[in-house]
Amino acid sequence: MRHAAIRCTLFCLLIFWSTIAMALAQEQQPSSTPAAAAIAGATIAEWKGNIRLSLPGQLPTNPLRGQQLPPGTILDTGSGRLLLRLSDGSEVMVRAHTRLQVQQPSLTDPSYFQLLLGRIRALIYKRTGGAVPFELGTPSAVIAVRGTQFDVEVNPHKVTEVDVVDGLVEVYGRNATGGSVLLEPGFSTRVGMDSGPEQPEPTNEMRPEVERPEPGENEISAKSELEVEFERAEVDREVEIGEPREKTEMIEAQEISEQTARAVEPDTKPGSEPQ
Repeated sequence: MRHAAIRCTLFCLLIFWSTIAMALAQEQQPSSTPAAAAIAGATIAEWKGNIRLSLPGQLPTNPLRGQQLPPGTILDTGSGRLLLRLSDGSEVMVRAHTRLQVQQPSLTDPSYFQLLLGRIRALIYKRTGGAVPFELGTPSAVIAVRGTQFDVEVNPHKVTEVDVVDGLVEVYGRNATGGSVLLEPGFSTRVGMDSGPEQPEPTNEMRPEVERPEPGENEISAKSELEVEFERAEVDREVEIGEPREKTEMIEAQEISEQTARAVEPDTKPGSEPQ
């Protein structure tokens, strides 16, 4: 009887400690998504031009201002452009001829977006403390930031180029073991499909054609730099379209004036008097 009581007590203690161990293991197990996954997805703030939007499981449609884009959405800008806003106020401007996919960050792929082709400019608000860095993926690179403004471009050969306007950006090669590089403002790097990132070089040497925002534009207008740039790009585009139209109208007006002058010109010959 005594031995039976001892065995019962030991069995109960074993169950008790096993339950505690399982509870502790569940508490220490990391979540399936980063703590910052709350900013997954995006909202369309502005858009112009011929843009195709493919929501998960749906046929391509035109975008709507204020539309929520869940993970899995694919954007094709064609000749247009659009401005995305994240829930924390961060912004991503998607330029023309760009293909971008919205993602849900996970342990295997913590990127919020996949830039498949084309060029974007991102303005990511600073993330402090233990917040997970914002990450952007491309076919050849991974870009990690905690708060900065930067450009990323992917060409048809899947080569990635990163240019930093403000803050610090860390760039990894996706398919190589060459480590990472840290980019400071005004510097750029390039990453191929089977190579690590190149050593940083000044942007005006590696990519002299890159346009950069004017300092303080957002302070003057009370708008973000990307909003200002979006509006400026639309004005420039309208000017480019308007100039040929104005020239055509001037030529047409000149031709009409010449035709009118010929129509009213008197029919005179040398040595003769007008009738």
